Amino acid sequence: MISAIAWIPLGVAAEVPKYALPEPGIAAEEGFGHNRLVLEDNESEEWEEVSSENTTEDEMADSAPVSYAWPLDVSAQPDVSKVPIDGDGLDMAMAELDMERYDDNDNDADVKTARLFGGESSMFHAHNDEDAYMTVKDDMDREVEDFPDDFTLRSTDLIILAARTDDDVSHLEMYVYEEPVLSGTDEGNLYCHHDLVLPAFPLCITWMNCPLSGQEESHSNSVAVGTMYPGIEIWDLNVIDALEPKATLGGYQHELMQDDAKQKNKIKKNPKHLRKNLTATRKSGKKSPIPVLRRDSHADAVLGLSWNAQHRNVLASASADRTVRIWDLSTESTQQTLSHHSGKVQAVEWNRFQPSVLLTGGFDGLVTLVDVRDSRKAAMVWNIGADVECALWKYSEPTQLIASSENGEVISFDSRKGKNSEPVFSFPAHEKATTCLSLSSGVPDLLVTSSMDKTLKLWDIAADEPSLVAQNNPGIGSIFTAAFSSSVPYLVGCAGSNGQVAIWDVLGENIIAEGPHGQILEKYNRAAALKSKPAE
Repeated sequence: MISAIAWIPLGVAAEVPKYALPEPGIAAEEGFGHNRLVLEDNESEEWEEVSSENTTEDEMADSAPVSYAWPLDVSAQPDVSKVPIDGDGLDMAMAELDMERYDDNDNDADVKTARLFGGESSMFHAHNDEDAYMTVKDDMDREVEDFPDDFTLRSTDLIILAARTDDDVSHLEMYVYEEPVLSGTDEGNLYCHHDLVLPAFPLCITWMNCPLSGQEESHSNSVAVGTMYPGIEIWDLNVIDALEPKATLGGYQHELMQDDAKQKNKIKKNPKHLRKNLTATRKSGKKSPIPVLRRDSHADAVLGLSWNAQHRNVLASASADRTVRIWDLSTESTQQTLSHHSGKVQAVEWNRFQPSVLLTGGFDGLVTLVDVRDSRKAAMVWNIGADVECALWKYSEPTQLIASSENGEVISFDSRKGKNSEPVFSFPAHEKATTCLSLSSGVPDLLVTSSMDKTLKLWDIAADEPSLVAQNNPGIGSIFTAAFSSSVPYLVGCAGSNGQVAIWDVLGENIIAEGPHGQILEKYNRAAALKSKPAE
């Protein structure tokens, strides 16, 4: 299943991502497998056997490498029919081979080269026009840059992140989506470029452009990942096969308790909801490291994340421990802890026009507005009567918020009317839980909703009078997450229980293309822009 997705803005990813390789001179360490690649300065790569104490001589003989000398001279091979079955068969066979003068045959280098490359007819042609067997001539041959490999990322590639869990294995996948006009086909091309292994079930992700402490660059291509663990991992998306995140906010620290007395004292000093994290596990009669929460950490799963684009070093996180934390990424520490919810907090989003104002929603049925400059209590509170699944700010009205609930309802409030005010609008969007909301950055009045009923719905909320415009069943099971692309605002990405990512081009819907919103979205139509571009 895929629990969360996030679009990456166009052009921020590195054209050629780099690999995370072990540093030269690194030694084999326990816990990294039986065989370990060891790289030493001024030495070639070699596989070092960490342990061979239990290896028998027979096993070592079976594993001995076998080398072959190519090409083999078939004419020098013995005639099997002339080798006797008994007597001095081996001696006669060796005499037939005449190994002492084996290298004297075919001394001519040209003969050997011709045999190696397929006979005298094989030759190298400097140009395709000179090769009778080459169907693509020089004037038809295109540059290599016209056909980049799947590893190279082009500036036109749309990238979408997906947090997946399969059979208790969790990882973050980076997909590349090529629109039909770019892939040269009638359908779009979607493929997984690379993935990162995660330590636990992922619940939420958010893209960030913020360098961490100690980094010299002014921009970054990073993602923050919240999981069932209390820590928030930050990964560099321009690095492939990274073994560890470049930073972790909060989470566990592993300590080895010396005796039960220390363990009991540790538990006494922590709140009741932390005691479950301090359970000792023993194996073979020995005490193993006990996961202990860092002092600056959530105490339970991280359910929601929001990066502040105006203040790039600020990240907000919502947790099942009923708190919201405000992180300073430059110091990798918590600046504030908000405790105004009485239940798990799942939704959190910064206001784009008032970057100090934070919107939150929780399982206590409350949608709240908090100004973190004075966060002693929530400034405004609304009760929607059900678990809050998602909450966001309306693009066209920065004082207006929209929330979805577990019972499928979508409801909007205006903060100018004060707390507990009447909704601006409210409507039943789905028969089951409305899991996600997303607004188009190109047409702020277009709202897409996703649901456990396996459908996506597109709504026009202009003039605060919602109306259903289009509906789509992408066939990916229950939909847990959906989002408009920030760079191409007519594309909607979604994913769910079947573990598949689907793309919905709303501009392909006739009712959108022929309506007033279609004229606006056509300005972002990359296919039309490329077709109208004059040939170079």
